[in-house]
Amino acid sequence: MSWLQTLKDYAEQHPIVVLRFGSDEWESLSNSRRGVGEFTVALPHALVSGVKAPAPCLLLGKDGEAEQVLFGLVSSRSPITTLDSRIKVTRSVVVAPSSVAGLSALICDAPHAKNFSSRVKDEQAVSLLSPKLSSYLIKRLATISSNNGSLRAVAEKLSVPKRFKGNTAMQEDAVQTALAAFGLGSSDQATSVELAEGRSTALGRVAIMEDSVVEHDARSVPGYSLIQSDVTGRALFKKGEDQLEVFTANRRELEHCFGVDLIYVNLTKQNVVMLQYKMLEPSSKSDDQTDWVYRPDGQLDAEIARMNAFAAAHPPGPKEYRLNPQVFYMKFVKRDASIGDGGIITPLDHFEKVRADPSFKGPKKGLRLSFKSLSGRYLRQTPFLDLVRCGYIGAHAQTTADLQVLIEAILDGNKAVVAAVQKKVGD
Repeated sequence: MSWLQTLKDYAEQHPIVVLRFGSDEWESLSNSRRGVGEFTVALPHALVSGVKAPAPCLLLGKDGEAEQVLFGLVSSRSPITTLDSRIKVTRSVVVAPSSVAGLSALICDAPHAKNFSSRVKDEQAVSLLSPKLSSYLIKRLATISSNNGSLRAVAEKLSVPKRFKGNTAMQEDAVQTALAAFGLGSSDQATSVELAEGRSTALGRVAIMEDSVVEHDARSVPGYSLIQSDVTGRALFKKGEDQLEVFTANRRELEHCFGVDLIYVNLTKQNVVMLQYKMLEPSSKSDDQTDWVYRPDGQLDAEIARMNAFAAAHPPGPKEYRLNPQVFYMKFVKRDASIGDGGIITPLDHFEKVRADPSFKGPKKGLRLSFKSLSGRYLRQTPFLDLVRCGYIGAHAQTTADLQVLIEAILDGNKAVVAAVQKKVGD
């Protein structure tokens, strides 16, 4: 498990922080907006002076007489007053054993056991484990299979890509785009997360509710039998009367795929839209300014043929209105640009006009695609998501039956898929 080694190595540089709470504090945290899964707390500077945020943490609390142990992440530490620091804890999930005594019994190596006992016996509000003990404790927690989802959620959060450098970053952006289309942000919590063992996915980095992440090898998604073996993760979000099911799928390892596509199906508005990510490469100009160029690869024509065939078979229904019935959109992002900077979004039919226009020709058979070259004729992320949300763009989608066909075609092209299905709760 590569994520486990990554987490162990990280804990040796940023040791585990043990935060202990009294019954009243724990009850207050449990009843807060995000519960004990995500919260902030003010602590004296002296207590947290050794904390290197972000750092893994153990939360020790009591629900009545019952002890609880959670594993999470101290994501930040910052001064807020002359005397106190603000600690933010995220991604905290219940782990086993559920008591200090149980943790002590789990640490079977004598030197580590003595070390652990000495650091938690005084019941201080904050304790810092040694680097070696931190790594060892994570190793021992991972021997309990039910803990792996919780541990992996923290490990994945520590490796969130910040810039567009490849498919991992594109998948991250696609998941966040799907959440934004549903009206959620990156900190909104999923009601459940399922991660396929040994398969990388951005869904390991979404916010989770307490005791809601599971790692398993089933990789099954009800209703999507054709792609069971390709699913790498699945997450469920709820908002009011609607729910959003997001899953990721790819046949090859993510870094070896030819790209990433996002498919968003809104069954409440009966529309389906697909966003295909394309990377823009820098091309220096003579005046030392940077031009941005997209170089179509050999897969593009085959992809466009598949997209046009699917769109032709799924026109809007007779009582539906669309500003544009186009299913397929392209999102062009600059290599090494920060994720969240947006990008240029164009419908497929607009892209084909640009591709045929000699004024867009760039070096080495590339296409110059920039805010300047398009002269304002493009979509930014926010208006694009508004159109998706209200059902003004996309083809007819009454059920998810045709989604399987589209996903299968994408996977056959050795691409990665992020699929999101919005529907009423209980449908």
